[in-house]
Amino acid sequence: MKRFIILCALVIVTGVSAKTIATVNGYAIAEKEANAFLKVATKGKVTYKRLRKKDKVALVERLAVDKMVLKTAMKETSKKEQESIIAGFWLRKKAAKYKVSSKEIKKAYKENRKFFKDKKGKIIPFAKVKEMIKNSIAQKKAVAKMMKKTKIVMDGKVISAPKAKNKSKKNTSRKSSAKKVSGRYSVYTVKSGNTLSGIANKYGMNSKQLRKMNGMSTKDVLKVGQKLKVPAK
Repeated sequence: MKRFIILCALVIVTGVSAKTIATVNGYAIAEKEANAFLKVATKGKVTYKRLRKKDKVALVERLAVDKMVLKTAMKETSKKEQESIIAGFWLRKKAAKYKVSSKEIKKAYKENRKFFKDKKGKIIPFAKVKEMIKNSIAQKKAVAKMMKKTKIVMDGKVISAPKAKNKSKKNTSRKSSAKKVSGRYSVYTVKSGNTLSGIANKYGMNSKQLRKMNGMSTKDVLKVGQKLKVPAK
């Protein structure tokens, strides 16, 4: 039931009405919305046009409920509340893609057992909280992956940033080569479209090393025509 209502809500928000089959308090109910609902409910076996008249009426009444719930909710909830609902839905959707082993669930239960208590203070059995723990672990995995790609800047300084990808063997050999010629440098003139990381990769380095070689800070921006010190090839 919840799955169907959520689906209808999403179709109502994102769908483009091609043909209106009914209205509820002036809000249009599109045939496209009806077909989206039926695609899930009947696994694609039935479309709105193929329904009998009484079934069409029943479906429209169902969609009218979902439409009114959504429209009323949008009016009576704040932007902050709406953002919270969307964030929660997104997180559950992402978490569903992650596998959580029984071993992970049991470990989490064992480590946090003292927090799983009922109103009387008794420890809640593992079987009753197993699914909740599983979802919690999956959500943590989804968040952890997202944060690995996130850059955090505070007071002009980067306090957290995505880790640089492992260099290929080709780049590693270039890097080794650059070390051998330490003390001998070439000058590179910055061109339009150049990036610090792009120039660094070209010479078997990373951005941090290139900045250090040229006495640059993370705030410094490349300028066309700027001269950079790079390892001699």
